[in-house]
Amino acid sequence: MQEFQTNKANLTQARLQETPIHTLGDGEVRVKVDRFAFTANNITYAVMGDQLRYWQFFPPNGDEPEKWGIIPVWGFGDVVESNSDALPVGERLFGYFPPANELIITPKRVTQTSLLDGSVHRAELPPGYNLYQRVNHERGYDRAHDDQRMLLFVLHLTSFCLHDLLKSNDWFGAEQVVIISASSKTSTGLAYGLADDRDAPHVIGLTSNRHIDFVKSIDAYDSVLSYDTLEQIDATKPTVIVDMSANTDVLSRLHRHLGDNMRYTSNVGLTHWDEPRHAEGIIQARSQQFFAPSHVQQRMKEWGPEEFNKRSMRYVMHSTAKTNAWLKIKELDGVNGLLEAYKDICEGKIAADEGLVVVMGDNEKD
Repeated sequence: MQEFQTNKANLTQARLQETPIHTLGDGEVRVKVDRFAFTANNITYAVMGDQLRYWQFFPPNGDEPEKWGIIPVWGFGDVVESNSDALPVGERLFGYFPPANELIITPKRVTQTSLLDGSVHRAELPPGYNLYQRVNHERGYDRAHDDQRMLLFVLHLTSFCLHDLLKSNDWFGAEQVVIISASSKTSTGLAYGLADDRDAPHVIGLTSNRHIDFVKSIDAYDSVLSYDTLEQIDATKPTVIVDMSANTDVLSRLHRHLGDNMRYTSNVGLTHWDEPRHAEGIIQARSQQFFAPSHVQQRMKEWGPEEFNKRSMRYVMHSTAKTNAWLKIKELDGVNGLLEAYKDICEGKIAADEGLVVVMGDNEKD
């Protein structure tokens, strides 16, 4: 048994750690990890691991546990052993997993379609990350769509929440929306939603020279500029910024260029996670970090879970369908394949139209 671990002080360093086979206790269930996605979003989890407690979901095995951490991933797993009457062997689950051969959970609040992991160390963590879907009970579930679900469902749910944030605040009075790191899948999910919203302002995608042809080709943005030419943006128009990059050089240049017409910045992702966090010229008073789980919880309280799921799934299904037209799935062979690709992921070398899926081998107990 192996798990993929990351050096918390040096995120470019990773290792595979052998893990002992866990003997199930009362109420525990062994879930064999089948496959999971790995994107720039997972690097964001690592960067924010201490601040937002991502490191707490899956405590690492092996030596120096304070040095090493496990980056959570979204994927699918199958119940192969169960000491829980509520969750039998053969169940297939979608949710938060470690990049490892297996996960031990303690099912709580089990319904026909979902459950929570009630493990003690996860009790105080955001409940949305402790939720697992019992996909075999979903109407029309088809394994053929697993890869798209892993890669896009969570990212485009964030896109939905961002669209809702902007729209419900009347676009913060902006006449244009600038999305930094326009090639990211969360960015394109947001751009597709804005493109279909008749009330949305003009949408500008900012990206690197390397990705500019791709971003133009997907027909998601009203206009596309490179970071080198961002000064071509009309600074006389009130503007809202959605920053997926944390590229402080680009963000500070854009804030200085727009001046008082920079009405609001939502800081979301960290595709440039190794950039310094502070820079001159950024208007902090009108900038705010965005945390999707908090937005989800708030809207579920206001709308109710059923209405939230209805609205969000309509959005996600639409944006995912558009993304599928250009998305290329690349499979990696287990955690060994992930280890080989990990440096390129950290350095942003994965093609913008590519989605990485880690396929685990047969790891059932003899």
